[in-house]
Amino acid sequence: MDLFDLQRENEINNFLRIVAKKIRQKRIKEGKTVEDISYDALGLNSTSFYNSAEKLANGKRFNLKHLFLLAKYYDCDVRDFFPDGGSNDASIK
Repeated sequence: MDLFDLQRENEINNFLRIVAKKIRQKRIKEGKTVEDISYDALGLNSTSFYNSAEKLANGKRFNLKHLFLLAKYYDCDVRDFFPDGGSNDASIK
């Protein structure tokens, strides 16, 4: 893996951390439990995936479908989960 690949991988991981953090912050702000979100928002049968995705553990990540469902559940814009609210600024810091 060359330097460019490492930089890109770091940017991707940073982006995923920010998204997961914003999802967690939204859940806490709204007073929701992991169970609430797992079952009601995402229609999952357990909390395992959600717990892992929120912590970026076990290789679990939220995908676009999850972001769509979470935005519908919270009645917000999916861009609210992105760095800087999904601004057109391509730099992720």
